[in-house]
Amino acid sequence: MVRRRISRPGVIGTAVALVLVLSHAATAQTNLGSQRVATASATFLKIGLDARGAALGGAYTALADGPMAPFCNPAGISNLKTASGGFGYALWPADINVVAAAYARPLGGEGAAFGVSAEYVGTTMDETTEFYPTGTGRTFSYSDILFGVSAAKPFNDRLSIGGSVKFIREDLGSGIGGPVAQSWLVDAGTVYMIGALNGRLAISLTNFGPYLRPSGTYDSHVRRDQVTYASFSPPTSFRMGLSLEPYRKGANIVTVATEVVHVSDNQETVRAGVEYQLQDHYFLRAGMDPAADAARFSAGLGVKIPLSKSDMRIDYAYTDGGPLLAIHRWSVLVPF
Repeated sequence: MVRRRISRPGVIGTAVALVLVLSHAATAQTNLGSQRVATASATFLKIGLDARGAALGGAYTALADGPMAPFCNPAGISNLKTASGGFGYALWPADINVVAAAYARPLGGEGAAFGVSAEYVGTTMDETTEFYPTGTGRTFSYSDILFGVSAAKPFNDRLSIGGSVKFIREDLGSGIGGPVAQSWLVDAGTVYMIGALNGRLAISLTNFGPYLRPSGTYDSHVRRDQVTYASFSPPTSFRMGLSLEPYRKGANIVTVATEVVHVSDNQETVRAGVEYQLQDHYFLRAGMDPAADAARFSAGLGVKIPLSKSDMRIDYAYTDGGPLLAIHRWSVLVPF
Protein backbone atom coordinates (compact mmCIF):
# COMPACT_ATOMS: atom_id res chain seq x y z
CA MET A 1 0.00 0.00 0.00
CA VAL A 2 1.30 3.44 -0.93
CA ARG A 3 0.12 6.50 0.95
CA ARG A 4 0.66 9.92 -0.57
CA ARG A 5 0.80 12.98 1.66
CA ILE A 6 -1.12 15.88 0.08
CA SER A 7 -1.21 19.34 1.52
CA ARG A 8 -2.28 21.51 -1.43
CA PRO A 9 -4.95 24.09 -0.53
CA GLY A 10 -8.31 23.51 -2.08
CA VAL A 11 -8.11 19.71 -2.07
CA ILE A 12 -11.10 19.43 0.24
CA GLY A 13 -13.06 21.64 -2.14
CA THR A 14 -12.04 19.40 -5.03
CA ALA A 15 -13.27 16.33 -3.15
CA VAL A 16 -16.62 17.95 -2.39
CA ALA A 17 -16.95 19.05 -6.02
CA LEU A 18 -16.28 15.48 -7.14
CA VAL A 19 -19.11 14.19 -4.97
CA LEU A 20 -21.49 16.88 -6.25
CA VAL A 21 -20.63 16.16 -9.90
CA LEU A 22 -21.25 12.46 -9.42
CA SER A 23 -24.54 13.17 -7.67
CA HIS A 24 -25.64 15.52 -10.47
CA ALA A 25 -24.75 12.90 -13.06
CA ALA A 26 -26.91 10.36 -11.25
CA THR A 27 -29.98 12.61 -11.40
CA ALA A 28 -29.64 12.75 -15.18
CA GLN A 29 -30.03 8.99 -15.53
CA THR A 30 -32.84 7.55 -17.61
CA ASN A 31 -35.80 5.88 -15.92
CA LEU A 32 -35.01 2.67 -17.77
CA GLY A 33 -35.38 -0.12 -15.24
CA SER A 34 -38.00 1.55 -13.05
CA GLN A 35 -40.56 -0.87 -14.48
CA ARG A 36 -38.83 -3.59 -12.44
CA VAL A 37 -39.98 -2.07 -9.13
CA ALA A 38 -41.76 -4.56 -6.83
CA THR A 39 -40.54 -7.60 -8.79
CA ALA A 40 -38.28 -9.03 -6.06
CA SER A 41 -38.91 -10.76 -2.77
CA ALA A 42 -36.93 -10.55 0.49
CA THR A 43 -36.28 -6.83 -0.05
CA PHE A 44 -35.21 -6.49 3.58
CA LEU A 45 -31.80 -7.59 2.26
CA LYS A 46 -31.36 -4.11 0.73
CA ILE A 47 -31.42 -2.33 4.12
CA GLY A 48 -27.97 -0.97 5.03
CA LEU A 49 -26.93 -2.40 8.39
CA ASP A 50 -23.65 -0.58 9.10
CA ALA A 51 -24.27 2.99 10.28
CA ARG A 52 -21.02 4.15 8.68
CA GLY A 53 -22.13 2.95 5.27
CA ALA A 54 -25.63 4.36 5.73
CA ALA A 55 -24.22 7.80 6.58
CA LEU A 56 -22.22 7.68 3.33
CA GLY A 57 -25.42 7.29 1.33
CA GLY A 58 -24.77 3.59 0.79
CA ALA A 59 -21.51 4.22 -1.13
CA TYR A 60 -19.73 1.66 1.03
CA THR A 61 -18.64 -1.28 -1.12
CA ALA A 62 -15.02 -0.11 -1.34
CA LEU A 63 -14.81 0.91 2.34
CA ALA A 64 -16.62 -1.99 4.04
CA ASP A 65 -14.36 -3.63 6.62
CA GLY A 66 -14.55 -5.46 9.91
CA PRO A 67 -17.16 -8.03 10.99
CA MET A 68 -20.10 -6.12 9.44
CA ALA A 69 -18.51 -6.10 5.97
CA PRO A 70 -20.24 -9.30 4.72
CA PHE A 71 -23.58 -7.46 4.70
CA CYS A 72 -22.12 -5.35 1.86
CA ASN A 73 -18.90 -6.91 0.55
CA PRO A 74 -17.53 -10.15 2.08
CA ALA A 75 -14.00 -9.36 0.89
CA GLY A 76 -13.90 -6.60 3.53
CA ILE A 77 -13.15 -9.02 6.37
CA SER A 78 -9.72 -9.92 4.97
CA ASN A 79 -6.59 -8.72 6.77
CA LEU A 80 -8.28 -8.51 10.18
CA LYS A 81 -5.78 -7.86 12.96
CA THR A 82 -7.89 -9.37 15.73
CA ALA A 83 -11.22 -11.09 16.26
CA SER A 84 -14.08 -8.64 16.52
CA GLY A 85 -17.84 -8.43 16.73
CA GLY A 86 -20.33 -6.01 15.24
CA PHE A 87 -23.83 -5.01 16.25
CA GLY A 88 -26.29 -2.88 14.30
CA TYR A 89 -29.78 -1.53 14.93
CA ALA A 90 -32.14 0.49 12.74
CA LEU A 91 -35.60 1.82 13.52
CA TRP A 92 -37.26 1.49 10.14
CA PRO A 93 -40.53 3.23 9.19
CA ALA A 94 -43.80 1.66 10.43
CA ASP A 95 -42.09 0.65 13.71
CA ILE A 96 -40.13 -2.12 12.01
CA ASN A 97 -37.08 -3.18 14.02
CA VAL A 98 -33.91 -4.20 12.20
CA VAL A 99 -31.22 -5.93 14.28
CA ALA A 100 -27.92 -7.36 13.01
CA ALA A 101 -24.95 -9.09 14.61
CA ALA A 102 -21.69 -10.38 13.15
CA TYR A 103 -18.42 -11.93 14.25
CA ALA A 104 -15.18 -12.31 12.30
CA ARG A 105 -11.71 -13.53 13.11
CA PRO A 106 -8.39 -13.93 11.26
CA LEU A 107 -7.29 -17.39 10.13
CA GLY A 108 -3.56 -18.04 10.13
CA GLY A 109 -1.03 -15.38 9.29
CA GLU A 110 -1.77 -14.74 5.62
CA GLY A 111 -4.71 -12.37 6.00
CA ALA A 112 -7.45 -14.98 5.58
CA ALA A 113 -10.54 -14.49 7.73
CA PHE A 114 -13.76 -16.25 8.66
CA GLY A 115 -17.04 -14.67 9.74
CA VAL A 116 -20.63 -15.38 10.69
CA SER A 117 -23.55 -12.98 10.55
CA ALA A 118 -27.23 -12.82 11.46
CA GLU A 119 -30.07 -10.38 10.87
CA TYR A 120 -33.63 -10.05 12.16
CA VAL A 121 -36.34 -7.78 10.78
CA GLY A 122 -39.77 -7.86 12.38
CA THR A 123 -42.87 -6.10 13.57
CA THR A 124 -46.33 -6.84 14.93
CA MET A 125 -49.50 -5.66 13.20
CA ASP A 126 -53.24 -5.76 13.78
CA GLU A 127 -55.22 -8.11 11.56
CA THR A 128 -57.80 -6.38 9.36
CA THR A 129 -60.26 -7.71 6.76
CA GLU A 130 -62.77 -6.18 4.37
CA PHE A 131 -65.45 -6.87 6.98
CA TYR A 132 -63.35 -5.60 9.92
CA PRO A 133 -61.33 -2.69 8.50
CA THR A 134 -60.54 -1.39 12.00
CA GLY A 135 -59.24 -4.76 13.20
CA THR A 136 -60.42 -8.21 14.15
CA GLY A 137 -58.91 -8.07 17.62
CA ARG A 138 -56.07 -10.37 16.62
CA THR A 139 -52.46 -9.45 15.95
CA PHE A 140 -49.84 -11.21 13.89
CA SER A 141 -46.10 -10.99 13.44
CA TYR A 142 -44.08 -10.44 10.29
CA SER A 143 -40.40 -11.32 10.41
CA ASP A 144 -37.33 -11.97 8.28
CA ILE A 145 -34.31 -13.93 9.46
CA LEU A 146 -30.88 -14.29 7.87
CA PHE A 147 -27.89 -16.44 8.83
CA GLY A 148 -24.63 -16.25 6.90
CA VAL A 149 -21.13 -17.71 6.80
CA SER A 150 -18.32 -15.79 5.09
CA ALA A 151 -14.66 -16.26 4.21
CA ALA A 152 -12.09 -13.97 2.59
CA LYS A 153 -8.43 -14.10 1.66
CA PRO A 154 -5.89 -11.69 0.12
CA PHE A 155 -4.23 -13.14 -2.99
CA ASN A 156 -1.42 -10.60 -2.88
CA ASP A 157 -0.70 -7.27 -1.22
CA ARG A 158 -3.36 -5.54 -3.34
CA LEU A 159 -6.21 -7.94 -4.17
CA SER A 160 -8.61 -9.62 -1.70
CA ILE A 161 -11.52 -11.91 -2.57
CA GLY A 162 -14.37 -13.07 -0.35
CA GLY A 163 -17.67 -14.93 -0.44
CA SER A 164 -20.71 -15.73 1.69
CA VAL A 165 -23.42 -18.36 1.83
CA LYS A 166 -26.69 -17.24 3.44
CA PHE A 167 -29.96 -18.81 4.54
CA ILE A 168 -33.04 -16.58 4.68
CA ARG A 169 -36.55 -17.14 5.98
CA GLU A 170 -39.57 -14.87 5.61
CA ASP A 171 -42.55 -15.39 7.93
CA LEU A 172 -45.54 -13.64 6.33
CA GLY A 173 -47.95 -14.02 9.24
CA SER A 174 -47.85 -17.76 9.79
CA GLY A 175 -49.57 -17.25 13.16
CA ILE A 176 -52.83 -16.52 11.35
CA GLY A 177 -52.34 -18.89 8.43
CA GLY A 178 -49.93 -16.82 6.36
CA PRO A 179 -47.19 -18.39 4.22
CA VAL A 180 -43.48 -18.86 4.88
CA ALA A 181 -40.73 -18.51 2.28
CA GLN A 182 -37.14 -19.65 2.66
CA SER A 183 -34.11 -20.09 0.45
CA TRP A 184 -30.33 -19.89 0.23
CA LEU A 185 -28.28 -17.12 -1.39
CA VAL A 186 -24.63 -16.43 -2.14
CA ASP A 187 -22.48 -13.27 -2.19
CA ALA A 188 -19.07 -12.62 -3.73
CA GLY A 189 -16.81 -9.59 -3.59
CA THR A 190 -13.36 -8.22 -4.28
CA VAL A 191 -11.27 -5.30 -3.04
CA TYR A 192 -8.27 -4.00 -5.00
CA MET A 193 -5.85 -1.54 -3.40
CA ILE A 194 -4.96 0.99 -6.09
CA GLY A 195 -2.12 2.57 -4.12
CA ALA A 196 -2.36 6.22 -5.16
CA LEU A 197 -4.36 8.32 -2.65
CA ASN A 198 -4.91 5.10 -0.70
CA GLY A 199 -7.48 4.23 -3.35
CA ARG A 200 -9.68 1.14 -3.16
CA LEU A 201 -11.64 -0.36 -6.05
CA ALA A 202 -14.27 -2.93 -5.13
CA ILE A 203 -16.85 -5.09 -6.89
CA SER A 204 -19.54 -7.16 -5.20
CA LEU A 205 -22.44 -9.37 -6.26
CA THR A 206 -24.93 -9.94 -3.45
CA ASN A 207 -28.14 -11.90 -2.90
CA PHE A 208 -27.71 -14.23 -5.88
CA GLY A 209 -29.79 -17.38 -5.74
CA PRO A 210 -33.03 -19.18 -6.69
CA TYR A 211 -36.49 -17.63 -6.78
CA LEU A 212 -38.46 -17.52 -3.54
CA ARG A 213 -41.97 -18.99 -3.45
CA PRO A 214 -44.14 -18.75 -0.31
CA SER A 215 -45.40 -22.10 0.91
CA GLY A 216 -49.00 -23.28 0.76
CA THR A 217 -51.97 -21.92 -1.18
CA TYR A 218 -54.61 -19.21 -0.83
CA ASP A 219 -58.28 -18.81 -1.78
CA SER A 220 -58.63 -16.82 -5.00
CA HIS A 221 -61.90 -14.88 -5.16
CA VAL A 222 -61.24 -14.35 -8.89
CA ARG A 223 -60.61 -17.94 -9.90
CA ARG A 224 -62.67 -19.34 -7.01
CA ASP A 225 -60.05 -21.98 -6.37
CA GLN A 226 -56.96 -22.74 -4.32
CA VAL A 227 -54.00 -21.00 -5.92
CA THR A 228 -50.29 -21.37 -5.22
CA TYR A 229 -48.25 -18.25 -4.56
CA ALA A 230 -46.14 -16.78 -7.31
CA SER A 231 -42.36 -16.91 -7.05
CA PHE A 232 -40.12 -13.85 -7.15
CA SER A 233 -36.39 -13.37 -7.56
CA PRO A 234 -34.24 -12.19 -4.65
CA PRO A 235 -32.99 -8.56 -4.77
CA THR A 236 -29.72 -9.40 -6.53
CA SER A 237 -27.36 -6.41 -6.60
CA PHE A 238 -24.16 -5.73 -8.53
CA ARG A 239 -21.99 -2.91 -7.16
CA MET A 240 -18.76 -1.32 -8.29
CA GLY A 241 -17.29 1.19 -5.86
CA LEU A 242 -14.26 3.48 -5.63
CA SER A 243 -12.84 5.32 -2.62
CA LEU A 244 -9.96 7.82 -2.44
CA GLU A 245 -8.24 9.92 0.21
CA PRO A 246 -7.62 13.26 -1.58
CA TYR A 247 -6.51 14.92 1.65
CA ARG A 248 -4.34 13.51 4.42
CA LYS A 249 -2.47 15.56 7.00
CA GLY A 250 -1.35 13.55 10.00
CA ALA A 251 -4.41 11.92 11.56
CA ASN A 252 -6.82 14.20 9.67
CA ILE A 253 -8.15 12.48 6.55
CA VAL A 254 -10.83 13.23 3.98
CA THR A 255 -12.23 10.18 2.19
CA VAL A 256 -14.58 10.33 -0.79
CA ALA A 257 -16.47 7.30 -2.06
CA THR A 258 -18.79 6.60 -4.95
CA GLU A 259 -20.35 3.50 -6.44
CA VAL A 260 -22.59 2.36 -9.26
CA VAL A 261 -25.38 0.00 -8.24
CA HIS A 262 -27.37 -2.28 -10.55
CA VAL A 263 -30.27 -4.01 -8.82
CA SER A 264 -32.69 -6.61 -10.15
CA ASP A 265 -35.81 -4.72 -9.09
CA ASN A 266 -35.11 -1.08 -9.94
CA GLN A 267 -33.10 1.26 -12.15
CA GLU A 268 -29.35 1.74 -11.85
CA THR A 269 -28.10 4.46 -9.55
CA VAL A 270 -24.90 6.22 -8.54
CA ARG A 271 -24.27 6.89 -4.86
CA ALA A 272 -21.67 9.16 -3.32
CA GLY A 273 -20.39 10.04 0.16
CA VAL A 274 -17.64 11.89 1.98
CA GLU A 275 -16.04 11.26 5.39
CA TYR A 276 -13.80 13.53 7.46
CA GLN A 277 -11.63 11.86 10.08
CA LEU A 278 -10.42 14.19 12.82
CA GLN A 279 -7.40 13.21 14.93
CA ASP A 280 -7.99 9.50 14.20
CA HIS A 281 -10.87 9.37 16.72
CA TYR A 282 -13.80 11.41 15.41
CA PHE A 283 -15.70 11.13 12.14
CA LEU A 284 -18.14 13.31 10.23
CA ARG A 285 -19.98 11.80 7.25
CA ALA A 286 -22.54 12.70 4.60
CA GLY A 287 -23.87 10.94 1.52
CA MET A 288 -26.52 10.96 -1.15
CA ASP A 289 -28.48 8.52 -3.29
CA PRO A 290 -30.00 10.88 -5.89
CA ALA A 291 -32.12 8.24 -7.64
CA ALA A 292 -34.05 7.28 -4.49
CA ASP A 293 -37.65 8.47 -4.18
CA ALA A 294 -37.12 8.85 -0.43
CA ALA A 295 -34.08 8.51 1.84
CA ARG A 296 -31.87 10.46 -0.56
CA PHE A 297 -29.71 12.33 1.94
CA SER A 298 -27.82 10.82 4.88
CA ALA A 299 -25.36 12.09 7.48
CA GLY A 300 -23.69 10.67 10.53
CA LEU A 301 -21.10 10.73 13.27
CA GLY A 302 -18.56 8.26 14.56
CA VAL A 303 -16.11 7.90 17.40
CA LYS A 304 -13.19 5.51 17.88
CA ILE A 305 -12.36 4.45 21.45
CA PRO A 306 -8.90 2.91 22.04
CA LEU A 307 -8.92 -0.41 23.93
CA SER A 308 -6.18 -2.79 24.97
CA LYS A 309 -6.34 -5.06 21.90
CA SER A 310 -7.70 -2.70 19.29
CA ASP A 311 -10.22 0.13 18.87
CA MET A 312 -13.94 0.10 19.52
CA ARG A 313 -15.99 2.15 17.05
CA ILE A 314 -19.45 3.59 17.60
CA ASP A 315 -21.31 5.03 14.61
CA TYR A 316 -24.63 6.78 14.10
CA ALA A 317 -26.46 7.58 10.84
CA TYR A 318 -29.44 9.79 10.10
CA THR A 319 -31.36 9.42 6.84
CA ASP A 320 -33.98 11.89 5.69
CA GLY A 321 -36.87 9.58 4.86
CA GLY A 322 -39.11 12.30 3.45
CA PRO A 323 -42.74 11.14 3.85
CA LEU A 324 -41.43 8.07 5.72
CA LEU A 325 -39.93 10.36 8.41
CA ALA A 326 -36.38 10.10 9.71
CA ILE A 327 -34.49 6.82 9.82
CA HIS A 328 -31.95 6.33 12.62
CA ARG A 329 -29.22 3.67 12.62
CA TRP A 330 -26.56 2.74 15.16
CA SER A 331 -23.68 0.26 14.97
CA VAL A 332 -20.87 -0.81 17.29
CA LEU A 333 -17.64 -2.67 16.47
CA VAL A 334 -15.93 -4.35 19.42
CA PRO A 335 -12.57 -6.23 19.40
CA PHE A 336 -12.28 -9.51 21.32
